[in-house]
Amino acid sequence: MKVISNDDVEIIILEGRIDQDASAELESVLDNCIKRGRINICIDMVNVKHLCSSALGVLVAKKRKIKDKEGDIKLIIVDDNLMKLFQTTMLDRVFEIFESQRECLATFD
Repeated sequence: MKVISNDDVEIIILEGRIDQDASAELESVLDNCIKRGRINICIDMVNVKHLCSSALGVLVAKKRKIKDKEGDIKLIIVDDNLMKLFQTTMLDRVFEIFESQRECLATFD
């Protein structure tokens, strides 16, 4: 997991399998962003092969918390299976999903 601060947006790059341990790390990283007032977050999942239910829970919970502070979490997903997961769970209606960092970053004011 890699975090890049880009002007007003934090970019979190996830890779491989996001399991229980990686979910806890993601939660910690997101909590740290919120504490520092970094509430516009772009999560890059271009190289993610698997996302466990815990990770989905973390994303939803932190999005709610950030929305209350006038921020947002947006996702970058290109993998068809991962996209199907978000569609099946209807989380594609909760999160804005993009195909590139450039597209995602351009949507933050």
